[in-house]
Amino acid sequence: MIEIHFHCLPRVDDGPKSWDEAVALCRAAAAEGTTRIVATPHVLRGSWTNTNPVARERLVQALNERLGGNPRVLPGCEYYYSDDVIALAKKGPTSPLTGLGRGTYLLIELSPGHIPPTIVSVFHELRVLGLHPIVAHPERHLVFARQPERLAEIAARGALVQITAGSLLGDFGKTAQKACEDFFRLGLVHAIASDAHSMSERPPRMAPARERVRKKWGANAERGLFVDNPEAILDSRQVPFTGA
Repeated sequence: MIEIHFHCLPRVDDGPKSWDEAVALCRAAAAEGTTRIVATPHVLRGSWTNTNPVARERLVQALNERLGGNPRVLPGCEYYYSDDVIALAKKGPTSPLTGLGRGTYLLIELSPGHIPPTIVSVFHELRVLGLHPIVAHPERHLVFARQPERLAEIAARGALVQITAGSLLGDFGKTAQKACEDFFRLGLVHAIASDAHSMSERPPRMAPARERVRKKWGANAERGLFVDNPEAILDSRQVPFTGA
């Protein structure tokens, strides 16, 4: 499996507080069958700015040295959406926006309970700039959970959707769990990731989520959402699995 949303860099956000915790979290993911992890620290979310991509790369390198390649950690970020995203994207190599695995897919978190009125046009402009937005955990966003058609509007313009393994398993409540089912029925699920933060509060839960998907959504969805689509995302290719 490949994790495209995972908080494993120590002392940069609400993820691990030490190198030991970071290593333990990654090894727990490896024990579930994960071979590659994209480190996605919060970027420009409140006090978690993390705007220096070089500093983040150094942390990724240091974590890989401690893990010995099992699993392998790749750079990325979880960008907290704001109106200056286009200006940030145009900064090129100095931009704080790091695509998943240094590729063209950008993981974007939206403010809870609010959808920016210009989101469709901004996502279109990102596509013109060569970036492909992925909406992070919309099942935990009350507007999307209650109005899936709002998410469908964004996806129709080329955005992908990542849901959380724990949401599928009921860890975030019945509303989020039902939203996952609704999104899949509408063809609005393109990847599943753990959004792991710590072993004590939000550990990786990919193995049980993968089993649930296999039983409820079928083997094609299981492979597409846990293997094939994440692989394509890291390769900056079009995802092969696009719906139920």
